[in-house]
Amino acid sequence: MKLFTRPLLLAFFSLLALLTNAQSNDTLEIKRNEKGKVTFARFSPSMNIKIQEGAKFLKAVLKAKSDDDLRLNKDTVDKLEITHRIYQQYYKGVKVENAEFLIHGKNSIIEIINGDFQEVNLSSVVPRINEQQALNTSLNFVNARKYKWQDDNFERFIKQQTGNPNATYYPKGEVVITKDYLKTGNNLRLAWKFKISSLDPNDEQLIYVDALTSEVIRKTPLIQDTNTPCVAETRYSGTVNITGDSFAGGFRLRENRNAVDILTLNLHNTSNYSAATDFTNTNTNFTNGNWVTFNQDRQALDAHWGAESVFDYWRTVHNRNSIDGNGIRVLSYVHYSPNGSGWSNAQWVGGPNNHFMQYGDGDSFTTNPLTALDVCAHEFGHGIAEFTAGLVAGTQESGALNEGFSDIWGACVEHWAAPNKQTWLIGEEILVTTAFNCIRNLQNPKSSTASEGQHPDTYHGQFWDSNGEPHTNSKVLSHWFFLLSQGGNGTNDLGNPYAVGGIGINDAQLIAFRAEALYLNSSATYADARNATIQAARDLFGTGSCREIAATNAWFAVGVGAQYPSGLLISGDDSFCTTSNPYTINNLPVGSTVSWSAAPAGIVSLSPNGNSVTLTRITNGTVSLIATISNNGCTSTVSKSVRTGGNGWQMDIYGPTYVSCSDYVSYQVGNISGGAYNWSIPGDWLNVQGQGSSILYAQIPSSGGSSGDVNVTVFDGCDYFYSSLSVNVSCGYYFSMSPNPASSTVTVSAKETTSKGVKSDKTITELNIYDQQGNLKKRQKFGKVKQATLNISDLRTGVYFVEIVDGIYKERQQLSVLR
Repeated sequence: MKLFTRPLLLAFFSLLALLTNAQSNDTLEIKRNEKGKVTFARFSPSMNIKIQEGAKFLKAVLKAKSDDDLRLNKDTVDKLEITHRIYQQYYKGVKVENAEFLIHGKNSIIEIINGDFQEVNLSSVVPRINEQQALNTSLNFVNARKYKWQDDNFERFIKQQTGNPNATYYPKGEVVITKDYLKTGNNLRLAWKFKISSLDPNDEQLIYVDALTSEVIRKTPLIQDTNTPCVAETRYSGTVNITGDSFAGGFRLRENRNAVDILTLNLHNTSNYSAATDFTNTNTNFTNGNWVTFNQDRQALDAHWGAESVFDYWRTVHNRNSIDGNGIRVLSYVHYSPNGSGWSNAQWVGGPNNHFMQYGDGDSFTTNPLTALDVCAHEFGHGIAEFTAGLVAGTQESGALNEGFSDIWGACVEHWAAPNKQTWLIGEEILVTTAFNCIRNLQNPKSSTASEGQHPDTYHGQFWDSNGEPHTNSKVLSHWFFLLSQGGNGTNDLGNPYAVGGIGINDAQLIAFRAEALYLNSSATYADARNATIQAARDLFGTGSCREIAATNAWFAVGVGAQYPSGLLISGDDSFCTTSNPYTINNLPVGSTVSWSAAPAGIVSLSPNGNSVTLTRITNGTVSLIATISNNGCTSTVSKSVRTGGNGWQMDIYGPTYVSCSDYVSYQVGNISGGAYNWSIPGDWLNVQGQGSSILYAQIPSSGGSSGDVNVTVFDGCDYFYSSLSVNVSCGYYFSMSPNPASSTVTVSAKETTSKGVKSDKTITELNIYDQQGNLKKRQKFGKVKQATLNISDLRTGVYFVEIVDGIYKERQQLSVLR
């Protein structure tokens, strides 16, 4: 069989060469994972690789083996006439869970590929345990008191829901290959996959059982929820217009909207879906005094209006026909309760047999009913994820992205339908307590007034959950979206200063949805989300557009990837005495305008002149000089740190504050590059070296030196800078430590005698390093050694305390770390 035409074969060989050296102009961008596998690549159309040859092309690029197969799963053409194909990976005919690769291109030519291809090496794909054995293991693992297939009402419900008279909740097994998340975390195993629907407790989840060992190796939740109850009734939204329908008994909360059914039903504080009834009224005014059940059923109005708003948003803004894109009905259950009492939650219930929303009434102590608009939009957002990227819920990064996108859609729908509300706060209307003002804060994830707690605004930064809690770690994505929409500047938890020019929520939401719908696969990571959103910005607004720049720089701001290499820098002096030379931005895009500012105020005055500005000192200090560049409807910013009245030297002295007799010690002033230095030390210290430079060496007398201050004065031609460090001298240390300051390693040695002549038999059993706030930064144990070396290359510049332990004896010495 002829697999490749000659031109295609040559193209494959050419591409493989390009992927090896990544030097050709035809290869615009390549990303690889930690194993060196391609996860994203962008090519020039001149490569001329045809989309119809997508599977063969991907197998060649990914170096797939003969047992690997890529089967076309989805083929779409968007309104920009870009083709998107999703290929599912199989190994020896068995599906590899969450392993998909995507191709994208125009005019039948592949321009972009991305996804997750797994290297599978299984000797056999034949299960050793049968389906029934695996199901028994699954049920023992779930250990529910009752399952939905054991209830006649639920069995009737699923037949009604699916329109299939043979439908059942009883699990059917499927053999797949999946990662062993519960055991090893990464190993690929052959497994039986079951969807388990339990009634008590109410839950929907996928259970994976190792087909060889009968161990449960993975579980995936199918019910997506906020984990924190929320509510927004019309008492918060005011009087709104809704659509119902009339029937023989009056009016009810049902409608047909653009050929899609929207239903809001009453579960009467149960979880029995088959017994749900309509919310009805004898007239069209569902208002106080005109509706008999207004007080107990008012939240149903918010759920219904919320469903309408969600539906209208997706249809109007994204041209999407309901949650699945194909007109699926929008079904909401109100007064849901698994145990007959107030339930403080709201959920999207996914999976092939479900696809609906359910709302609890809250507990009245912490939450009101959970039918707030942003909660509705968030939960339906899980449905959007299910029908697009299929982002796997749970503790992987895909789960954080799933939650993050839902928060984004909560903000977008609220901004679109009710712009008077707090767009960037989730669940601000549902809390009974006044101690908190929201559930989560997209603008400031670290806020202490969010009831869920403080969340990270930087990838793997402060408050990042190392166990992968998705609601917590999702804030990196939703905060990226806030910065993309609104802009911002500052320094992230990685120490990187950033400046993002906001493009507005209207354009930002188009980028976010295009990425989720067309460029992400089910196991996507934050790195994948960065690639996807940047490519979506290129598709919509052009390569090099200010939208692409903003999307890239917003990711840099939250700690994912590098900033956009715009080449725009502010040229000029780092410091000046009285009046500066002009600061200038060159190579601006045609049509750009520049406005200048400096923060904080009161240190300099500015005299702007188009692309240049001159600064005049008001007082000594350091300012951030900011150029705001406007072009084609969006803005970007560039900044430069400038010192007035001098070179802006940091006058902190680095060096030990506790020293021993006979020790050599050194002290250094950070960031010095000139000037006249004058050092002074306690009078009986010996062997001063350094020739007046920024580094001072001294030896402490063996007979015992004086405690005192190390001082330095520097004059730079504008100002004098002075700093002092108090130093304690002790001759009783049992251990020595060198070098100090140190940059990569430090060695601790037990002394034979102390400087006072006291004999020592001390050994080292443990070394602990603490920062100045007392936080433990490193700990390493040893087996009673006389000398131990500790790697400190991951510590930042600063002063630390080293605790040296020998049994119950502990000695603490100060360590300076310099970079």
